[in-house]
Amino acid sequence: MIKLKDILLENIQLIRDRKGKLIGMIETHGSGKQTFRGPTGKFLGWYDPHLDTTRDHTGTVVGKGNLLTSLITIYK
Repeated sequence: MIKLKDILLENIQLIRDRKGKLIGMIETHGSGKQTFRGPTGKFLGWYDPHLDTTRDHTGTVVGKGNLLTSLITIYK
């Protein structure tokens, strides 16, 4: 039997450091858009594949391409 928890986790990629500590989570939505959250769940930004643009939590363009993992260092 598939549980709701399992379905939700299929769309989430956990980002960990070398020691295994959780440092972020990337969630992929049906549209292809990805959102990035810190280890506590704080929203840090998103990537829009149709525009090929990454934005931070304020909506400011970080750059072209998927740069979500670069937000880890910005909001540490």
